[in-house]
Amino acid sequence: MDNQNYHMEINWLGYLPLYIQLCEERSIAATAKRLDCSTAHVSRQLVKLETLLNKQLIHRTTRQFVVTADGQEFYRNAKALMEHAEEIDSKIFDSEATRGKVKISASASFGASRLSAILTEFSKQHPQIELEISFTEQPIDLIEAGFDLAVYLTDTPADGYVGHKLKSIICAAYAHENYIKANGYILHPSELAAYNHIIYKSEILNLDSWQFVQTKTNEIFNAKLTGNFKTNMLPSMVEAMLAGCGVAMLADFALDKLTEDERSSIIRLLPEWTTTGVLPLYILYPKRKHLPKRTSLLIEHLKKRLSKS
Repeated sequence: MDNQNYHMEINWLGYLPLYIQLCEERSIAATAKRLDCSTAHVSRQLVKLETLLNKQLIHRTTRQFVVTADGQEFYRNAKALMEHAEEIDSKIFDSEATRGKVKISASASFGASRLSAILTEFSKQHPQIELEISFTEQPIDLIEAGFDLAVYLTDTPADGYVGHKLKSIICAAYAHENYIKANGYILHPSELAAYNHIIYKSEILNLDSWQFVQTKTNEIFNAKLTGNFKTNMLPSMVEAMLAGCGVAMLADFALDKLTEDERSSIIRLLPEWTTTGVLPLYILYPKRKHLPKRTSLLIEHLKKRLSKS
């Protein structure tokens, strides 16, 4: 059996805690409340588990919640398996501290610029821990995909996960000098409406609304941006901005790889205004009773380093 097929066959293991809770609560709503997630999340996870097993485990209607014969057998086996796993976990918890694999999913736009260096630093400190990193801008089911944790730019952490907000990343308005020469310089956020905007948009973030605060007077202005260029990749926004396509709201890390000539050709607009933090950076990981020590070590390292970067 190859590794890929083996992984697919055991993918259902990550759903066991939720399924066990569901059988014991006998209610999707009660399970959602206990796990601090939405009823929609519980229902989706149950459907995914039944699909993976190709069996109906629970018969549910608006009035009934009945665990099927297959579901009862699966519950008994799942309960025994989880109890055995917790016993093993408690025995090896301390010994596994500096070895094993941690799979990480990260926002490509942020990770490629800042996260890679921080993970490299961790790898040097813990050479026995294997890191497997995948960069994406698409929301994924961490349990289904087999990830231990994620570092995402998102304002809506997914249900069923523990989420730690690291920081709100501050952005500013930038444009190429040629665009400003052609369209004029502005002094107030209300004038942004006259510009074409390069907008960050993904399935988990749509950054077309910004709040500006005047640093001296504390005046607040909410700006709604419109434009003909939308992308879920910050490097694409930078390229479009450098090409003179319009104004881009960018964090400083998005400009890390610019050459000296490129930096000298761009203009930061509205320097006497700042934006409130609207680019939230989160660490997310599936809820579980015992978090592997290798994972908790990495989480603490990321929290310490990313909150300062």
